[in-house]
Amino acid sequence: MVKEETVRTPLVTFAPDALVEIIEWMTPQRLASLLDVTDLKADTQEPKIRKMVDWATSFGCASICVNPVEVDLLPLLLQSTPVKECYVIDFPLGKSPIKVKAHQAAYVVAQSRSLRGEGVGHVELDMVLNVGRFKRDPAYTRDEIGAVVEAAAGEHVKVIIRSSELLDEEIVAACQIAQESGASFVKNSTGMDAFGATPDHIHLMRETVGPGMGVKAAGGIRDAMDVVRLIYAGAMETDLRTADRFRIGTSSPVPILSSLGWLQQAPGAWAEAGVVPCTICPSNMTAKQRREVREVYMRRCHSCPYREYRKDKDF
Repeated sequence: MVKEETVRTPLVTFAPDALVEIIEWMTPQRLASLLDVTDLKADTQEPKIRKMVDWATSFGCASICVNPVEVDLLPLLLQSTPVKECYVIDFPLGKSPIKVKAHQAAYVVAQSRSLRGEGVGHVELDMVLNVGRFKRDPAYTRDEIGAVVEAAAGEHVKVIIRSSELLDEEIVAACQIAQESGASFVKNSTGMDAFGATPDHIHLMRETVGPGMGVKAAGGIRDAMDVVRLIYAGAMETDLRTADRFRIGTSSPVPILSSLGWLQQAPGAWAEAGVVPCTICPSNMTAKQRREVREVYMRRCHSCPYREYRKDKDF
């Protein structure tokens, strides 16, 4: 596995007119259709699951993403609705053996189909890549993803590559393996990694898999402008702005949808206002990364045209 990378300027550069186009394209229905409403906390209880079902069915969201234990409840709550069930496989570390991962995938699919009684097409599996094994042996990753895809029995599999723990070349390689192994989506984060969704990583993932595969952004997405920037990075073309090609995983669907109105009152002003580059750049979020990855990211800061924003920081 590659340990170094060609240093490039990080950060997607946003064209205001393109941001305006995305804001004006959005309606509450279009925005909601891209959302995977998510709660993966250890203390989540049935009332919260029911509240998520209310949100998702009322707003028209793509799916509800929960831990596998909820497969005894969620299929019944979503029965006869277009909202899909999404279960995280081997969450959050991805360190279970391949057979255990595949068994978990097969179990939730079988349980959901039995309870929901509506056949194929209502379940999605967000599986966590074993990053340690991937860095050592990409062939293991190919077998791992392939086993889960087979166990999914025709349901969509999204591969969480944990991009914050990878160099650019590793992000590209992980996405390529996921694509070649039959996954339907690549996803950047569990939401519990060193950092969540950044336009830089989402753009690189889309650039790698092309238009024929889904890209899902997750982690730290809390308002509509976050979504606009991620759409810019991963779904610039309007035909990519569908639930089959682009998703947003979020525990904040209500703030995201409610903040859309502010953007639509003055799209040009929001687009021109911009964003402090370091606040959305992966090179500024390195505190929890391993040293070898962190050092590569920090070297970018020294050559970045936006480095004046960090002039008071200790490199």
